[in-house]
Amino acid sequence: MNEYTLSPAELAVLLNHMTGGRLLEGKASLRDFPVGEQAWAEVEESLLDRGMLLVLPFEEASGVTSQLASVLSAALTPGRICIVRAVHEDQADPPVTFSFTPECITRSYVDAQGRHILAEIADREEAIRAILAAGDERPASEAPTKKSARRGERLKPRALAGLLSEARVLVTLLVVSDPREAAEAAISLAWLETNEGTWLVDGAGEGETPQAVPISRTELRQRISSALGRDDEAGSGRAK
Repeated sequence: MNEYTLSPAELAVLLNHMTGGRLLEGKASLRDFPVGEQAWAEVEESLLDRGMLLVLPFEEASGVTSQLASVLSAALTPGRICIVRAVHEDQADPPVTFSFTPECITRSYVDAQGRHILAEIADREEAIRAILAAGDERPASEAPTKKSARRGERLKPRALAGLLSEARVLVTLLVVSDPREAAEAAISLAWLETNEGTWLVDGAGEGETPQAVPISRTELRQRISSALGRDDEAGSGRAK
């Protein structure tokens, strides 16, 4: 898996190269971007040294490497996007976006330092595993406070309000099949992890109490796969 860490200035320079310099059209100066005019050339030089920009033969210009260009294109103009948020007790992880095109699947987020982290995902199955993994990491400081369900004991649906206090992590998933019509084409899922197991948040009707129902990891994986849609809709990764 290829992963790229980019500062806002580096991302702006790369996008300017990908658009043939059109990013700067209509701008009076570089002050509208997160890099000053004097530093622009230094950022380009750094990207050349890191192998993210290549000097084009027979031209006095440089271009973005094809692999990085595919990753950036998927993140910027996806055919389908999936946004994952995980909340561990009172601490929320940065939202992670999975962007799907027929050629590439990209995972991206912004870290605590404001850097853009982008990675190419091998295929749809790896994307599903990464989504499931959002609820797997447990803070080191956390100690179990509840006993796990006894072997053979069948868990029953519970009121969501009461279960939230026991949750180690709450994960929300939003899938937008057409970013141009986000309000009309969104699918959402939410689940919790407790010491007893995994619970799927069950949407309640008007006047009903929201419930959470126990769900196996296999069933949850199937729900996520269904939300993502078919391979030909969501994209299946880099073309072989």
